[in-house]
Amino acid sequence: MSFRTFNWSLLVFSGILELVALYCLVCLLYSHCVLGGEYGISVWAYTYFLPVFTAQTLVLMLFRMCGQTIGLDPIATVFNLISGIMCIILALILLFSMWAHCSNEFAIFFFVSGSCGLIAGILHLCNGILCLFFMPPEEAYVLHECCILHFVFSNIHFLYVMLGII
Repeated sequence: MSFRTFNWSLLVFSGILELVALYCLVCLLYSHCVLGGEYGISVWAYTYFLPVFTAQTLVLMLFRMCGQTIGLDPIATVFNLISGIMCIILALILLFSMWAHCSNEFAIFFFVSGSCGLIAGILHLCNGILCLFFMPPEEAYVLHECCILHFVFSNIHFLYVMLGII
């Protein structure tokens, strides 16, 4: 299997897991424990970021089928790294809050949503790290001219500005 096929497969699996996590998260929004305010930031932070990452993953997956280097460029690499880290952090927060507080019929939705988000985050990180090594030379010059941390921090700042946090 070539790297490009493996890259696309990781995107497909990440997208499917994010869709399942998003479905379970939407089911959670109407539960009495979320509507009653027992869960605050753990559910709402996940609700805030997961749809964004899911939409970008699906768009990247569709464009990846059409182009040779799409998904291997610095922007896609940084997206995979940032979304992987954020998915892991947010899924762990959701799982820890569920573990500490939830003992009702909605516990399965917390568990499935958090677990799928955690696995999707790990797949995003794997994809981002592999893309760092297999990036085509015509795209990789950007990483040599500028530090990768500059891209990461500028994209995080851009994400915050777009979401209205800053």
